[in-house]
Amino acid sequence: MLSFLRRTLGRRSMRKHAEKERLREAQRAATHIPAAGDSKSVITCRVSLLDGTDVSVDLPKKAKGQELFDQIMYHLDLIESDYFGLRFMDSAQVAHWLDGTKSIKKQVKSKL
Repeated sequence: MLSFLRRTLGRRSMRKHAEKERLREAQRAATHIPAAGDSKSVITCRVSLLDGTDVSVDLPKKAKGQELFDQIMYHLDLIESDYFGLRFMDSAQVAHWLDGTKSIKKQVKSKL
C-alpha cells in the first residue's frame, strides 16, 4: 500500500503531471486568424483572453479598433458584445481601453 501511495503522490509523479499539464496548455493556447492581402500591409495583434488562451489576428495596417473587436467576438462566438471590450498595456504596464473609432496603430503607437 505504501509503495502505491509513494508512486501516485511522489514528487516525481507530481512533476510529470505538472509538465504534462503545461504542454497541454501550450498546445491549446494559440489560435491564428489570418488576413487577406499581402504581408506588408498587415499588422498582427495578439489578444490574451481571460481563460489564458492567445489569439493572433492579422489586420490591415489602417484597421480600426472595432475591426479587431469584431474578429475576437466572431472567434468567441459571442452575440452580446455590448458587455465586453479590449484593453492593451503600454510600455509602463498601464492598461488602456481600445477605442473602436480610432486606428489600432495610432492608439498603440501613442502609448509606447
